[in-house]
Amino acid sequence: MKKAIKYSFVFTFAFLILALTLFFLMRISMRDSQAKRLEEAASEIFAQIKNGSLSDIQRSQKDIDFVIYARTSRRVLASSNAKIPPLPLARGVQRYSLKNQPDSENKKEKNMDILYLCRTYKPSDGKELCIQVSVPAEKEISQVLFLIFPRSLLKILIPLLLFLFVTFSFYFIVLERKYDTQKEFIANVSHELKTPVAVIAGHTDLLRRHGKELLEKDDGRFDESLALILKESNKMTRIVQDLLELTRLENRLTRLQKENISVREFFGEIKEEINGRHEENGADILIETAPIPDDYIIKTDRNLLKQIFRIGIENSIKHSNSQNLKITLGVEKTGRKTMLFIGDNGEGFSEEALKRAFDRFYSGDKSHKTGSGIGLSIVKSITRVLGVKVRLENDSGAVVKIIIPA
Repeated sequence: MKKAIKYSFVFTFAFLILALTLFFLMRISMRDSQAKRLEEAASEIFAQIKNGSLSDIQRSQKDIDFVIYARTSRRVLASSNAKIPPLPLARGVQRYSLKNQPDSENKKEKNMDILYLCRTYKPSDGKELCIQVSVPAEKEISQVLFLIFPRSLLKILIPLLLFLFVTFSFYFIVLERKYDTQKEFIANVSHELKTPVAVIAGHTDLLRRHGKELLEKDDGRFDESLALILKESNKMTRIVQDLLELTRLENRLTRLQKENISVREFFGEIKEEINGRHEENGADILIETAPIPDDYIIKTDRNLLKQIFRIGIENSIKHSNSQNLKITLGVEKTGRKTMLFIGDNGEGFSEEALKRAFDRFYSGDKSHKTGSGIGLSIVKSITRVLGVKVRLENDSGAVVKIIIPA
């Protein structure tokens, strides 16, 4: 959290510096543009003075006023606006405030700012003249920014900075959580693989050093080591396969093949597959289906949906303490949605499991940890790909509900 706040502050401060830099660059650019315009007007008037009398001066840009005055006596020789006095010479474009100018709309006096530029000119008679051109500041975008933007800046910038700070904070908090989750995921993978690797390495070394001796004694330890190596190898294979499947689903590398599926036939396939598998293991498991009308049809990917049911049923078998486990498959219609469910007669989910069951490598009761711990994480990823929802509940045992929209 502290890192997220720190990064948010740094990025917000960087944005503030960037915004102020852009503002001042824009201000300089506008001022250069204004200076160029006034320079052109001064050059135009200068050319007219050389070609004729002061009284015949014409302005091509009507909003630009001019004043021509003697530099020494400051006597006005020609002017397009009597309200603008001779202004002091200065380098570049300058700002000047004309006080007590009448406002024709409100009939009140007000101050009017102008931007002006002065250039000196020495005609043949030796008297030095000043050519002064000016433009009302309120008609120029640059001067509007000079006068209005600094005051409005605080009204706009402060809420904007607060918004950016909150946005950056939220982003970095989420990023930090994802980073922590990734670290936890890597740690969990390492932990899950460490045990089978250690068992395989230990028994392989035992067989390497004493394999012939154990085989000659025929006391069962040779076969026991081989069985453990095979068991842990299968466990590692299952973990790797589950991780690959999870990665494939989360990166949306699975192509959907949606089809119309009869729920009755689908549950029949699940029962046949699961019953056949666990009869080989000698497990006493009863899978039954609730009454299902013939017209229950859903449209989704059969293989991915079947994978959800496999994992849900395997999860019930793994965590059940019941000697006679009964698993019920059912369907309900809720409005325009179809809800499929897997229920068992076991102990149900603990409060912690209801919150964390979809976390990677969360296995609930450690005494029943025989799987990879990411089965329900795969279920969650499959539901995202299919566009369905999954929910865990307790109702006389554990219930997994899959909600399929119409």
